[in-house]
Amino acid sequence: MLFLRSLSRILFFFVCLLLFACGRSGSEKKENKESSGVSLSSPQKKKDAGTVSRDSLLKLSRSILEVLKAKDLRQLSGFIHPAEGLRFSPYAYIDTVSAKRFTRKVLLNTDLQKEFLWGYYDGSGEPIKLSVSSYFDKFVYDRDFLNAPQQQVNIILGQGNSLNNMKELYPSSDFTEFYFPGFKPEYGGMDWVSLRLVFKKEKSKAYLLAIIHDQWTI
Repeated sequence: MLFLRSLSRILFFFVCLLLFACGRSGSEKKENKESSGVSLSSPQKKKDAGTVSRDSLLKLSRSILEVLKAKDLRQLSGFIHPAEGLRFSPYAYIDTVSAKRFTRKVLLNTDLQKEFLWGYYDGSGEPIKLSVSSYFDKFVYDRDFLNAPQQQVNIILGQGNSLNNMKELYPSSDFTEFYFPGFKPEYGGMDWVSLRLVFKKEKSKAYLLAIIHDQWTI
């Protein structure tokens, strides 16, 4: 009888240990699963999944600047938005009526020497009628923007006397700016110039929407 009681106690003890071990193992698995879920769905992860990083956008922009410097329209066409195309603006204020816009197909087949109306000169109001090559020289890569001393993402550096409606036209887009604060000390910084590249992200890829040239205007 005493033997049976002792055996029962031993069995009870082992059953308790087994139940405790199973419960602890299940709890640890649950904690690990919950911990993993928090990490994967944290706000930072969501943010990174929905936006383009600063470094990648600057890297992409520099690749585009290389293409602009070379006036390689074929390569440039591969960067632009497939549906919205690419808009060129000679000044900070983007005139949606006169600012020239190209689709991929049109840009791909455009002759560098072909003239277009790109807008109107600030001040005089005279039409900006230039070949693609001449427009690039005057309103796209007129400075060595690849080596601009200030390069930023989503921060406007050049502040002039011209209205800037970029954020109104592209409220949810990212942009990069390549900025020279000035060249001659006697001008007190009024000879600054910058180039902005505006992007739209779709399906984890950033497409070029606009190239905006900006400078102090009279």
